[in-house]
Parts: sequence; structure tokens; C-alpha cells
Amino acid sequence: MHRSTSTVRRACAVGTTVALVGLTTGLGIMTATAANAETLDTTQPIVAAETPAPVVSDETPAPADPTAETPAPADETPVPTDETPVPTDETPAPTPTDEPVAPETTAPAATEAPKPTETPKPDVTAKAADATVTIEGTAKVGTRLVAVVTGFDDEAGYKYSWTDQDGNVLSKAASYVVDPTDVRKTITVAVTGTLPGATETSTVESEATAAVTQTPAFLGEDGQPTKAGATQDSPLELSTAAGDAFSHTFRAQGFPEPKYSLAWFDDEELEDTTYFDENGDEYIPEPDEQLPYGISFDASTGELSGVATDAWEYTFAVTATSGTESVTQYVSLNVEAGAPLGVQVYTIDRAQLTADKQRTWIIAPDGSVYTVDAESTDDSFSVVFTDGGRPTVKQGGTLVVQGGLVDRYGNDVLADEDEDETVLPTVTSDIASDVIAPDPELGDFGVVGVTFPHASVHNLSVAFGSFSTSFAVEVQPTVTGIVAPVPAPPAAAAPVAPVNAGGQLAYTGSDTTDALPWALGLLVAGAGLIGARFARRRRAQR
Repeated sequence: MHRSTSTVRRACAVGTTVALVGLTTGLGIMTATAANAETLDTTQPIVAAETPAPVVSDETPAPADPTAETPAPADETPVPTDETPVPTDETPAPTPTDEPVAPETTAPAATEAPKPTETPKPDVTAKAADATVTIEGTAKVGTRLVAVVTGFDDEAGYKYSWTDQDGNVLSKAASYVVDPTDVRKTITVAVTGTLPGATETSTVESEATAAVTQTPAFLGEDGQPTKAGATQDSPLELSTAAGDAFSHTFRAQGFPEPKYSLAWFDDEELEDTTYFDENGDEYIPEPDEQLPYGISFDASTGELSGVATDAWEYTFAVTATSGTESVTQYVSLNVEAGAPLGVQVYTIDRAQLTADKQRTWIIAPDGSVYTVDAESTDDSFSVVFTDGGRPTVKQGGTLVVQGGLVDRYGNDVLADEDEDETVLPTVTSDIASDVIAPDPELGDFGVVGVTFPHASVHNLSVAFGSFSTSFAVEVQPTVTGIVAPVPAPPAAAAPVAPVNAGGQLAYTGSDTTDALPWALGLLVAGAGLIGARFARRRRAQR
């Protein structure tokens, strides 16, 4: 609405008063004088300054006060007529008198100038509704929030106050970087400024943000975000020993509250590998199949716990998801062998080392035997385990023997990595004619050959330090005579890098299929190359 100023209103009032006075003076309205009730000073004769114009109305003008002295007549007095003169726009000229005297006049009461009204103050309350402040930015830890102000006088400046839902003042600046302590809270900003045309300040407040969110991040033992396990090349390293209780809780910060799940360590391996179930049917495995037997993951708490029995290095990943954001931690869990329990022996007829069909015997520290029949082709690999059996070789043939210390679960107790040499097992026989020597081709890998010139049952013993394991070998006679080979001189054994594919050999009431990795891990070809190949296939069959 347009509003006039006090200066304009005063000018209009004064102008109106002047116009009214001028108009009454020009028209000669007698009522202006008659309205004055005061007695005139009669010491001097008063001469009318002008002849009044006839009033156009039926009402007869009121006579003058009889107490007042009659003024001297003018030289020419207009002769009244019966006809009432018609008023004109022009004011008749005053009749001159012999001795003009300036009359004393009083201002008519009816023409009093109105008093000017007081200039109203601007309605600050009404205009404050036009001023607003909004928050620009996402309410997320690490994000900068900016107050966007409209409606205030920019030149007067603003005052800011950022607060959380508990009323704690966070900042007094025009912007605010969300802090981790603000997680789960809402934030508002109040701005104080001056409206245009106002002299007093006003304060407006923004709407509250949504609850502050936080990108998920895994935490270290110190409770701070960690980069451990951020990539496959630098996984989070965990360790335990076979048979020991293990527990590790994955913790991540973030809001909404992070949810945990297992993930694949290597997606490419999952895509490039064909997996088969126990029935030989192809299937897609679940991520928890990457974990050691006996270890489980609780997605509701992020805890990885249990008792592992297979010594091996396992890799997997854990994902924490907060809202629509996720972070992955890559993990390497190294299960080490426990304390040594005894010597475990692997043996095979040397003539079958390169054959597609192989029969291997595993002799546990307690002397129990497991027979493993394996068949390998370019497209398939099959294994059959049988409890019991006895190592068998033709007269004049050679058994290759490889063994080492194992813990109570059959895990190889490896020598100290700092040692330059691995001590060959000490192999003895109860038949003096048996020829015992490092294998001419595999001796550097800790494989010992035993050749049997005579057909009979031979008892062999394999020892490492104070531990030893004994087993019987059936040497079958042949039709032709056998020439005993000349034993080769012992050669220094090179360090052996045994391969353990994570299988378990339990010595009482166990599933013998868990002994498969040993059957092909350390025995076949001595160097463990076939064992490594089978370890991959075994994982593909889990």
C-alpha cells in the first residue's frame, strides 16, 4: 500500500487553510465576522472594507450586533432590488470609501487547520516474515552447511548461530562443517539482521536438517577409522592357532547404523572358477565358504568366532553398509598349526608318480592308515578315500616316503622360516637289505626312497627328532629275479615347502575325506605342485 509522508500531509494541511482564508476573504462572507462574539473597540469608527455579496439562499442573514456602532455609509450604496442576484464566479470589486481603513479580521472557526498525524513506525513484525534463512548442503559428517539468507538489509550485516537439537551452539560463522559428534542429531541456524527501513534487528530461524548421517568406515583397535584392509594388497591380518578359541569383532562407524555382511575377497576368482557340490553338480558358492571350518560370522554383531582346526591362510572380505553407502575390509586369517603331536607319513609307489591313476597311503602319528585313490584327467579329478589299507609295492620296486611333524589335527608343523635347511626324516627298516636313500630326483624336496629287494612284509619307521611313526609295507614277489639296486650316497636335502590345502585328519572318528590335501599335498611329486593344483580344485568343490 502507498503511504504519504508526514511532510506531504503537513504541506496539504497548510495549503488547505490558506485556500479557505483566501476564499472567504474574496467572497466577503459576513458570517466570518458575525461568528466572532467579542465586542469591538469603538474608539475609532470602523469602515467596512468591502460590500458583501448577496448570499444565494432563502435564509436571511443574521443582523449585526445592535450594540456595535454603525459604520459610516459609503458614497455609493447599491440599490437593493426584489430580484435576488445570480451568483457569479467573479468576486465583485469592493466599493471604495472616502477614508479606507484596514479592517481587523479574525480567522473563521470553521476553517481551523487539522492537526498533522504522527508518522507511523514501520511494522517490523510484519516485514520479518519476508526474511528467511535456509540451510544449503547435506547433513552428513564432513559436509559444509551454508546459511542462505534473504530479506535482510545486506549492508547491515548478519549474526549467525548454528545449534543442534539439544541447543548446543556449534558455530557463529556463516557456514558449518558437520562434525562426527553431530551424528544422529539435527541442526538449525538462526540469523539476526536488520530489515530494510527498520531500526531494530530481527531474528529468523531455519528448519531443522535431517538427522546427520555418516559414511561408514571400519575402526581399528583404538576406536579410530583405519585403512587396514582397504585393499586386497594390504588386507587386515588376523591369526590364530588350530584348536584355539578365536574371536574378532569388526566395528564400523556410520549412520544409519552399519549392517555387516561377508563378501568375496576376489570376485574374479569367483567368476573364473567352476564350483561343484558333494554330488558333483555345479553351483555358485556363498561367501561364508571362504571361512575356515569351525569359524562362523555373525552379521548382526560383526563378530567372527569359533575354533579352527585347519592350518591355512584364508582370505575373505567384510562389508559394512550404512544407508546407500558401503565400505569393504579385506581380511587374511592365518591359522597356524598347534604344538607337534607326532610324525605323519605320505607314501606312494614311485612308478605311479606321473600316472593318471595313483594310490597313496597316509599314515597318521598313531599308526592308522588311510588309502587314497585319485584319478586325474584334463577335464576332471576324482578322489576316493578308504579307511585302512597297507602300503604295497612290487618286489624290486621303490616307495617314496615324505613326512613331517604335525599337530593333533594333522596340520604340518613347519620349520622355522629362518632355517636354511630342512632336516630329512630318518627312515629305517627292519629288513637290512632294504635300500634307503634320498630320491635321486626329489631328494632336494625332502623325499626319501626305499627300495625292497626281497618280497615280504617290511616295517618302516620315519622319525623327526623325538617323534616317530611306524608302519608295515607289503612287498609282493615278482616272477623274475630282482637285482638289488646300488644305494646312492645320501645328499643334502633342500628345504621343502609343504602344501596344506586346509584338510583335517582326525585320528578318532573323523571323516577321512578331510585327509585329501595331505595325500596330494606333500607326497605326489614331492614339491607339492600337484597338491597346489588339487588345493584349488578342492576349494572349487566345497
